[in-house]
Amino acid sequence: MPRHASKSLKESSIRVDSTSLQYPTTELTAPDPESNGFSSYSRSPRRHHQYADAAVDAEEEYSKKYIASQSSVFHRSSTKAFPRALLWRVLDNRHILDLAPCDLTIPDEISPASIELHRVRIRFSSPIKPSCVTFNEGYGDDLITIDVLTESLTLYTFAFNSRTFTAEWSRRPLTEWCHVQESAHFNLRPPHYMIALPQGSLVFALTDGGLMKLDRSRPLADDYLEQMFSDGSYLASIKGMFMWGSSDRLRGHHNVSANLVVSMVADPTSSILITASISNVLKLWSLDTLTSLNAYDVINDTSRAQQPANNKQLLGIEPSTLISLTKVSDTTGYVATYCPLGEDSFKLWKLDVTNGETTTATLTDVLGVPLRPSTPDENAVWMIPDFVLDYSGRLRNGGALDLWILWKSNKSSKIHALFDIPTDKDSKSTLTWQSVGSSATESVTSGEGWVYSANEDDTDRFTRHLFQPGVFSPAILETVLPIYERHYSMQANSEGNEDMYEPEVSLRKRVTKVVGAAVSLQPRDTNDGMDYELYNRDLQQQWSRFERLCLELSKQGNEALSLTRDSSTKAIVLVRATTVSVVRVCTGLEYADIAGTSNTISLHDGSVSSDGFAEDQDVVLLRALDSFKKSLPQPVTSDFVVAVTEDALTPPNFSTGDRMTTIYDSCLNEQISDSAIDMLHKRLYSIKDLEETLDVCYSELVSLTSTPNFGRPSLNTRRHLTRVGTELLSSAIHDSTVSTYQALIDLLLFLVVFAVDVSEEFNADHITLYDKFLSVFKTTAFLKKLTETMLESQSISQWRSSLSDGDLLSNSVNKLELSKNSMDRNSFVPGGTLLQYLYSRFSLSLGCACATELINSGGSLGVGKAVEYSMSYWSISDLPHAAIAAAGALVASGYVENSMPLLQFLSVDGLGCYTRGRVYIESGQFDKAATFLMKSTTDMASQPLTELTALSLREFWGMDGAGMSTAALGSGVMRLSSHVSDLFYRRAAYSHATEFVKLALDMRDPDVDHVEMDKLFTKAFQAALSGALYDDAYMAMTNIFEQRLRHDLLTAFIVTLCSSGQSLRLCDYAFLELQTEVEAILEQHARNTVDLHSPSAPNYYKILYSWRIEHGNYRDAASAIYEYIQRLRSGFTRSSFETLENTDFNSFDIDVTQGYLVLLNTLACIDEKPEPWFLARRATEMDAGLVESPVKKAKIGAPAAEYGRLKRVLVKLSDVEREYAEELGRMEAILNRQLVAIET
Repeated sequence: MPRHASKSLKESSIRVDSTSLQYPTTELTAPDPESNGFSSYSRSPRRHHQYADAAVDAEEEYSKKYIASQSSVFHRSSTKAFPRALLWRVLDNRHILDLAPCDLTIPDEISPASIELHRVRIRFSSPIKPSCVTFNEGYGDDLITIDVLTESLTLYTFAFNSRTFTAEWSRRPLTEWCHVQESAHFNLRPPHYMIALPQGSLVFALTDGGLMKLDRSRPLADDYLEQMFSDGSYLASIKGMFMWGSSDRLRGHHNVSANLVVSMVADPTSSILITASISNVLKLWSLDTLTSLNAYDVINDTSRAQQPANNKQLLGIEPSTLISLTKVSDTTGYVATYCPLGEDSFKLWKLDVTNGETTTATLTDVLGVPLRPSTPDENAVWMIPDFVLDYSGRLRNGGALDLWILWKSNKSSKIHALFDIPTDKDSKSTLTWQSVGSSATESVTSGEGWVYSANEDDTDRFTRHLFQPGVFSPAILETVLPIYERHYSMQANSEGNEDMYEPEVSLRKRVTKVVGAAVSLQPRDTNDGMDYELYNRDLQQQWSRFERLCLELSKQGNEALSLTRDSSTKAIVLVRATTVSVVRVCTGLEYADIAGTSNTISLHDGSVSSDGFAEDQDVVLLRALDSFKKSLPQPVTSDFVVAVTEDALTPPNFSTGDRMTTIYDSCLNEQISDSAIDMLHKRLYSIKDLEETLDVCYSELVSLTSTPNFGRPSLNTRRHLTRVGTELLSSAIHDSTVSTYQALIDLLLFLVVFAVDVSEEFNADHITLYDKFLSVFKTTAFLKKLTETMLESQSISQWRSSLSDGDLLSNSVNKLELSKNSMDRNSFVPGGTLLQYLYSRFSLSLGCACATELINSGGSLGVGKAVEYSMSYWSISDLPHAAIAAAGALVASGYVENSMPLLQFLSVDGLGCYTRGRVYIESGQFDKAATFLMKSTTDMASQPLTELTALSLREFWGMDGAGMSTAALGSGVMRLSSHVSDLFYRRAAYSHATEFVKLALDMRDPDVDHVEMDKLFTKAFQAALSGALYDDAYMAMTNIFEQRLRHDLLTAFIVTLCSSGQSLRLCDYAFLELQTEVEAILEQHARNTVDLHSPSAPNYYKILYSWRIEHGNYRDAASAIYEYIQRLRSGFTRSSFETLENTDFNSFDIDVTQGYLVLLNTLACIDEKPEPWFLARRATEMDAGLVESPVKKAKIGAPAAEYGRLKRVLVKLSDVEREYAEELGRMEAILNRQLVAIET
């Protein structure tokens, strides 16, 4: 770990209104005791969009639905339970309790595909009392007991289990999951707030200063026991019933005692309860005897503990966190107490418990001095709503105490931490409060530091940042859209705008359309064209308005509500009104963004010092460079970033010095003021060794991006990340990447300016550092792309629709399949980032399993370690392979367009060109694909296939079929070209498929056998024939060695030519030894033709006749046309009545008469004495004269075989003339309407 990461912390957060927490919801309604109502429940469908009309306040609806007034995370004690973490939130003016699983990982024993997480939302008729929602699992059997006390003093108890949140809600009787109780004690002694004991009981703090314990055998039992605590006074329990006569009554609150308990903590390993009252009295209670054991004054005045409460300075009556307990053993623990009076201070106590016949407990002041915190700044009023004392030692040195406190103001919140608090009273050491950095996305929304190209318009720039992950959730944008449209857009009252709110219209398109419609293009005052400058200025103003509305709505959810600690993983979780954050250790250069430390506390006398401290040299450098960058105009900085990005992603054609000079001249020349240079020199003056400091910055960057372990198995685990886990990890990596990215821009800017502008000549060290930082910049830009690219709904894979079941190559080419390692619904949903998608798809490989295990086992430290490991996994040397794996995963799932930006991070070697070609094939850009695949042929064919290459190409191979690509790569040009030909063929790019299979044939190995060659020629034939490249198909077919296969391909060739209207081209090919086969194939297809008049089918008799005439075979040509005539006459299928009623000749009559004329002309070409003749097939009945005319025996639709057995006969010219005369006579009879009735 970098040296600064061990002492710097940062938040990583996710929004509760993000897609990760949008589970199917079970809506429940708690029964109303007064109306004796029954619970109802339903599954609420997820709505893509709900338009808020003018009658509905969209902002109020958002507040009710998403902004919580109370919220925290309940962690179950069992590490194998799932879900183990429940995010509970009180919504809708305290009428709804929302419960959602927020685990980061799924246990090994559970298959992610077998479950679907659900949320439960319970509506109450009366508002929920503040601090009156408790959770416990003391009853065992995977049971989660939730108690809720409403303002009507009704106690609701719900009994849920894991299945409640992992399966669809099943219809059950009310008594099996809900119990309603109204205590009679509450009428006389109203409760103030309550906590749950580890054993399952409840303790209520009463407004009269008393305590009540509620015991029950089961969570939903009707029998329960209510017992009052006693502080030793005989009349203590009665005195509270009559507050008007009590001397400790709180002034201004006639029913509230000055001894009111506002904070309670129960010891999880012993029967001890610790309470703090508004009079600053700390009491220890026995939960067995319900009696007070000891009392202490929080302000460190022992005598004050026994004084009347009214004589003391009192706290507010709202329930608050004033006590935090952490246990070391069953009988020992440490307690931190907070007193907000005077100078806010914390006090550390040691808790000692003695178990015997009577339990005793004492508190001992550990340090003897207060621990005073310092506010984050002086610009607001700050308060501490929550804090946590931790003895885990997981974050720092083992055995010491860590104190986490939560500051909040009316604008923001901040976490401070005090580490390594000693437990020795004689310690003379000092402690320093450390600030925890906020999420990096908070600064992105302000618009500062935006990087954009000069060619990028305002719409693209704003939409790119507004829709950047982690900035504004879809719920915020959906809420702001109708608000903006109602007040600013000219389309608010226009017609035809209903399609704006259809689910299929994306949110980005709707926002772009509404904001763009608020501005119109106007002509100039001088009437010399349109005023584009005014239009752009107005458009930018409208986008700024929309962004400001989003910012204001987002700020409403910034209120900090609770700070909790997971007792198992020791993770520190901060819950705000609309976000959940986890504290993690910093990675890389993130520490430079964290504010400096504040107060230093001396444990000798408790004195507090706020003197400055000596910053590390690299921190001074980075902050000086950041100030220098901010002194430049924003367009200049943006142009520089664009130029550096191009330099990092483009293969270098010039020396590093020349490239640096080019960047300076194009972006920075005459743009930097002398005062900015002087200020930079002044700030860098305190750095002793600048070169060494730059090397330190590089070493800390390389520690993130140099671990060469891409693709290696990490841990023996089957644990998966959940959707919340993938989003949190993606958010953390994004924060770290943004910080690193900005620091690298500062460093590269400094090196260019210093080397070109300040120095008279180039320093070799500066050039070397520039190349080093540029390499890291490329990796960081890749990670930034992964964490900022959002994936919407999947598109249909184009390659899948191009498949056909009747493919001639179906026996040799496997059908395409998606990778079996597909994502599950609990890991990713559309709307997440590309990195989230990769973690869900590669859940058990590519380092994801190791990151998952680190998060599961390490808590806050684990999240930081997972970020560091994940960033190191996409290292410099393995960046091209990572980009290949990411692009392959996207293409395999239909996100082809999203994979295109990743191509710029590929290398220029054969593997990079091969991957580009694969992506371009799936996007339909076949010419580009062919170019890159042709470039990759030599390298990919000769280089052996490594394990790393195989892993990175796994997703592409999953589309190809088992073993196809694996056998092709590294096995020579022939096999690789054949493989590429298959890729083009599946996407119907037949010309390119033919090109590569021809290359395979040209580069074939000399020892290839006939079987392998026939496979190649078959591929060449199929590709060429499908692409109408008939010459190439003919050449491939004639080279087939195996006769049966060649005959099949010849048949396919002839059928394709005839079916596509290219039958005349048959005569253009010699066919050499295949002429007999050609005639046989044509003759077979002619005789197998059923409908000779089909307009879509070729007439094989005419084609066969033409073929024989072309080759001088007049006798067989006559035989073919004669057989055609006989089939027309014997296969007559016309309606008999049509013959009588229609005097026009149809195609049947014309074809017969024309056939006889062609036959007579053909016989005239045969020089035979005494008369020409030929052999033909004819029905025997006609020869015997049994059939007077084929027309009379014809039946509608009857086949020709029905009229007699066919045999070969000798037909002379005179026979043809006689038949022709008969046909003419029949036609004459038709014209004269003398045809007799046809027999039926």
